[in-house]
Amino acid sequence: MINTVLQRIWFIIPLLCLILPSDAQALQVHGEPEGMYVHQMAHLHYVFALGYFYWDIRRSSFTGRGWRYLQIFCILMTLWNLLAFVGHIAGAYLDPASLQRTDSYLQTRLTDPLTLNKALYFVTKLDHLIYVPALFFLFLGLRSFYHSVAKSTSGEQR
Repeated sequence: MINTVLQRIWFIIPLLCLILPSDAQALQVHGEPEGMYVHQMAHLHYVFALGYFYWDIRRSSFTGRGWRYLQIFCILMTLWNLLAFVGHIAGAYLDPASLQRTDSYLQTRLTDPLTLNKALYFVTKLDHLIYVPALFFLFLGLRSFYHSVAKSTSGEQR
């Protein structure tokens, strides 16, 4: 009896959220400078976590293609985090007048003259050239793990 009541409640709540939407209050924005400090600390924490993960894989002497792919993922994501860390610092020192909005929604241009900080900001905005391959190597590693487990379980069934 209680189980069916709970099932009905869990079905009705999402339905009510769709019919009677309100503010979700899911995003808490922090003002300057606390938000940037916490964000930068998160990048550094992620760098150290990935470094430890890479070191632990090497220390454990795991073999196989999946572990190599996972190590490459760790290296690339560490580089991405460091690049993002530097990019946030460059963005903090960038004059807002240095960015010119265009008619296009996705396009912003850097104004002349080109300085070292503007060039650094521009290069760090190309971070997708690092994290997309990193996620691809994560995919390859996880797929390799899946195939090795699937192969070993199919061998046990015979």
